[in-house]
Amino acid sequence: MKEKMAPNSQFWLTVDNPNNLSVLTGLIVLDSPIDLLTFRLLIEERLMDLAPFQEKVVEELPPKKGYRWITDDQFDIRAHVELIRLKNEDSDEDLQRIISETMSKPMDMNKPPWQFLLVKRYQSGCAIIPRIHQSLMHRVDLIRVLWSLSDEYKKKSTEDSLSSDADTWMALPALLFDKARSCIHTSLSVANTVVTTCLKPFTNPFYMIEKIRIGMGSTADRLSEIGRIMLINSDSDSVLKKPLNPKKLYAWSRPFSLNDIQNLSKATNATMNVIYITALTGTIKDYLKFRKNAIDYREIRALIPVDMRMTPGSYSGATRFGVIPFDLPVHINDPFHRIAEVKRRIQKIDFLPDAVSVFNALMNLGFPPHVFAEKLAIPFAQKSSLVMTNTQGPAKALSINQVPVTNIMYWLPRVGDIGLGTTILSYNQEVRLGMICDTNQIPDTKPFIEAFEKQLAYLLEYAPKHRSKQVSQEDRIAAAISDQKLPPIAIDNLTAEMSELG
Repeated sequence: MKEKMAPNSQFWLTVDNPNNLSVLTGLIVLDSPIDLLTFRLLIEERLMDLAPFQEKVVEELPPKKGYRWITDDQFDIRAHVELIRLKNEDSDEDLQRIISETMSKPMDMNKPPWQFLLVKRYQSGCAIIPRIHQSLMHRVDLIRVLWSLSDEYKKKSTEDSLSSDADTWMALPALLFDKARSCIHTSLSVANTVVTTCLKPFTNPFYMIEKIRIGMGSTADRLSEIGRIMLINSDSDSVLKKPLNPKKLYAWSRPFSLNDIQNLSKATNATMNVIYITALTGTIKDYLKFRKNAIDYREIRALIPVDMRMTPGSYSGATRFGVIPFDLPVHINDPFHRIAEVKRRIQKIDFLPDAVSVFNALMNLGFPPHVFAEKLAIPFAQKSSLVMTNTQGPAKALSINQVPVTNIMYWLPRVGDIGLGTTILSYNQEVRLGMICDTNQIPDTKPFIEAFEKQLAYLLEYAPKHRSKQVSQEDRIAAAISDQKLPPIAIDNLTAEMSELG
């Protein structure tokens, strides 16, 4: 049976090319080794119930020019879960090298577009490198994959199943009565709404006129917002604007205490997202200076993906994403003046609800995915230099096959000529920066990672635990914020992509 591919998924197939693959890459580090056979059985047991993992992409012939999902009759778990080895099992650099070499290769689209690589030995344990094509993420996302793979999910599922079986028989009479009463109430309510709605155009002649006016106004406002976003000026030229090539590099920083960052957030009256953006802004400033790029009055634009599915305590399941273009003030030298400026710019995003939905709005206007990608998305991406995400991960440690997970990281795909992607991810009360870059733009990740560690470490020196420096520094922060006349804000964790993992 064939299932038509959603426009969002077709978009990622359209923009997929050897210089910028539409593949989400992850890293899961385990405390102890797992053998390949055990890991394959684990994948079969916990992930194969997710239907997309056994389906591949087929392209329809013109004039339809579309894609469909079809069950792979020759599916073989051995082609998707493979073993790799490191030359130096204790080396972070060797693991980064093997990830960079492997993940620079296009995915085989003749099979279901996903892959898990098991690094046999890494330090005292092992590592798992998942690769999932972004077109698949419309149907089953990273949250569900990682959560389904964990022991915590299996335990919760078992407990829920046992509880449900026991409670159902005990509460069956009351359940049937409540169900019948609910159906009757709903039927009456629906009938009343239908009758009232149908009569309104007759009882109130201005009803339909008002509906049309509101509809036209919403459409006009949305088109105006789309025009404003698409006509935005390009950001400053830099080494981050060089042409791409197929070779990519992956790297991550040392961990920082989430508690320390939270304390700094409170001391500066800034959200944690402001702290992260400030540290990244300083990182890019230092790196451009290292590459001898001019930085005076320069603006480096980051695209911040926003997962619009997430609301507190709920998850809709369908992928709906948007982006926020955000200019990083790399020309500001003082880190605490930079915090104030980042806060001011975030507060200035008064068009946030429209901006984040601009891509979905364009999709809903009927643009075919290939036209949308070539005429709108790629030209828009060329006006920015990087993709930047901040994700709240599990607060407590997860385990896989009773082996504790010590580190989690992921890297999002980019569009067009954007080669740099940064991910700030919290896991088990620790925070790390992950980066993916193109070797034409950033030939060595070490200076970039070191610049981030230096920037964040400097800011954390003034967290409340350092009482001797806190008072004078708080005065500087207060003065900077006072100069900017900033109102209090509450924008944090813009992506929230993994918030349901823990």
